[in-house]
This record gives sequence, C-alpha cells and structure tokens, in this order.
Amino acid sequence: MKLQRYLLTFCFLTLFFTPMLTYGQDKTAAIDFNQEIKKKKEAPKEKKLLFIVKNNTSGILYGNKCFLDIQHSMGFEYLIQPKGQRLNRNEFGRNLHNFGIKFALIFKNGPFYGIKLNKKKKECRKLTGDFVG
Repeated sequence: MKLQRYLLTFCFLTLFFTPMLTYGQDKTAAIDFNQEIKKKKEAPKEKKLLFIVKNNTSGILYGNKCFLDIQHSMGFEYLIQPKGQRLNRNEFGRNLHNFGIKFALIFKNGPFYGIKLNKKKKECRKLTGDFVG
C-alpha cells in the first residue's frame, strides 16, 4: 500500500511538473531550426548530373563553357578517363554504363536529344571559334 502511494505520488508529480519545467526553456534553438528548414525549402535543388565516360576528348569540346552549359541543361556531363588510369573500366563495363546513361537521357530529353545536342555543339563551335576539339 505504501509503495502504491509513493508510485502514485511520483507519477502525479512527474505529469504535473514536467510541462512546467520545460516551459521556461530557451526556445531560440527551435526557432533557428525552423528557419534552417525554411531556408532549405527555399533553396533551389541541385541537379544530379549523369556522367558519360569517354577515353579521349575528341568531339566533345572539352573545356568549352558554352557546350558545358548545354550538357548541364540536358542533365549530363562527359567524364574523361584515359585508358592507363587506375579506375578506368574495361571497354565492356564502360559501354554498358554509357548505354544505361544514354537510355535514361532518352526519357529525360526526348528520343532525338542526340540530334539537338549535335546542333547546339555546332552553334557553340561557331560562337566561340573552337574548331580544334
């Protein structure tokens, strides 16, 4: 009986005084947390780029800002991995990877995105005078 009374008193005091103890806490941390959440919602989302792996830089206008912006707008970028590099995939693995990326780009940019890309590449070559690569 005595144990039940102590337990009942303890539960009553815990339920009654716990909200009062938390009432006086500093709430600036919660406000800052909410502001951080709002900032994250307002911030523009970063695009996740897909990478097409190439062994050499021929035909991709490597380093041309105009063509790089076009690649980013289409959601991909060329990644150069020379054959002697340590993490270079074998030819089958690279071609399999590129097939999957190009298949995804068909759904993202339309079935004729390659034709659009080549047309814009020619425009960038004319604008920047980059006829080397």
